[in-house]
Amino acid sequence: MMFPFLQRLLVFAFLVLLSCGDSPQSVAKNFTENLAKGRISEAKKYATEPTGEMLEFASKIGAMPVNPDFTFVFVEKTVEGDKATVVYRESVDGPDERINLVRIDGKWMVHLQPVK
Repeated sequence: MMFPFLQRLLVFAFLVLLSCGDSPQSVAKNFTENLAKGRISEAKKYATEPTGEMLEFASKIGAMPVNPDFTFVFVEKTVEGDKATVVYRESVDGPDERINLVRIDGKWMVHLQPVK
């Protein structure tokens, strides 16, 4: 009688641990939430070095709007090797936004391209 309960508990614990990992979705969520709330130093922890440098520059010239009401609404993700794209919205009925990530040394990092 105790074995099925223990088995279910272990499966549940495994799924919880699996969902807390360093996935493209969780990295994109942490990056965008910190960025929107003006926590540049924290957002940089989830970004490639060039992206972090762009954030620093934009922050210094006052080009980083703050949105304390930002909410990350996951739509979908696509992973191809060491590259991923996460599609999200800032609200349930908002437009789709895309964020690109790359895997560096086994960790997913946001990699933004400069606008040309």
